[in-house]
Amino acid sequence: MNMLMQVKDVPFSVRVRETNAFIREIPYKDQPKKAFGWPVDFDFVASHALHNHYCISFLNCPFRLDFDNLLAHFDWCCKYLYFNFEQSVLRIEIFTRLEELRLSHDKIEYMVQVLARYPMAYSYNLENADFRQKWALLKKSNFQKCHTFRQIVDIDRTQRLLLAEQFRAILDELKVTPPAEHINPRGMSTPVMKLIPNNRTAPRREREASLYNFLKLNEDFSPELHQKVIDHLYNLLEPCFRNSYTRKNFALLFTSEESSVLELIKKSTWDNQCFAILFRELKKEKVLQVSWLVIDKKVRVYKSEGDAFSGFSDVSNGKIDAQKRNRVRKAIEPLLTLIRNELAPAKRK
Repeated sequence: MNMLMQVKDVPFSVRVRETNAFIREIPYKDQPKKAFGWPVDFDFVASHALHNHYCISFLNCPFRLDFDNLLAHFDWCCKYLYFNFEQSVLRIEIFTRLEELRLSHDKIEYMVQVLARYPMAYSYNLENADFRQKWALLKKSNFQKCHTFRQIVDIDRTQRLLLAEQFRAILDELKVTPPAEHINPRGMSTPVMKLIPNNRTAPRREREASLYNFLKLNEDFSPELHQKVIDHLYNLLEPCFRNSYTRKNFALLFTSEESSVLELIKKSTWDNQCFAILFRELKKEKVLQVSWLVIDKKVRVYKSEGDAFSGFSDVSNGKIDAQKRNRVRKAIEPLLTLIRNELAPAKRK
């Protein structure tokens, strides 16, 4: 979260200009352009954008957003645009045109790297930002209070993951052919490598840890161990559930792509740092087989007064007390011991 004091060096003229253009609904292709009005009803703008599939930005978009400009200005879009494409537009138009376009291997690799650098909009550092970009980060922090905006943030993250998955699927359809002989001007033959499309029946790579949409457990767990892990976590976290979960609904968080978000509330004995320690330990011990991006997306922690923390990446800026860390580890040690005992024979094979 960015505070006003952190951007005190932003000139007054920039503050006025960028505040007057506080937030923009960015139309894709044939969507009608939305007129900007002042004063801004933030909840209304966010709600309209969410339900009508407008992308949004805290900076003016310098080009018309369509497929060609999405690719031509991919860096700008990933850095400053909250993706909120209609599913049919994303999957039927954008994905289909990406497949038909047959971009080179290097271009696709570059776009995968851009998405990895910006897993969500406005994820750049304050220190590396100019005045307009700094003020945009302050707008983002202020807008976090809007529940509808947080829904758009979740959609943005999901659609970036889907785009990355699509790019990787296209990369999987490219392979390097055997070297061909090429005669150079000196009469010596040199191998030439060529990228050609592979047939679509070729096996896909194992799914990346950042592309799941649920808290996937380790695939090496037996069904019995899988259930024991879920039961242990249910008993451990139940006092902190923001809303009640049945054991069946709780289990879906670890098994279903369509699962909801796990909502936890800060308690006197289990605060935001405890939850961060817990999920880091589960990831480190390979109980969870997903990236931290997925955990940050599928687990939301609420303050005691009701507001949500913006993410696990923001909850533990201060030093974590060793006693607190030991208390969390002690709470899950029986589970970790059970897992190590079951997986040890498989490792020896």
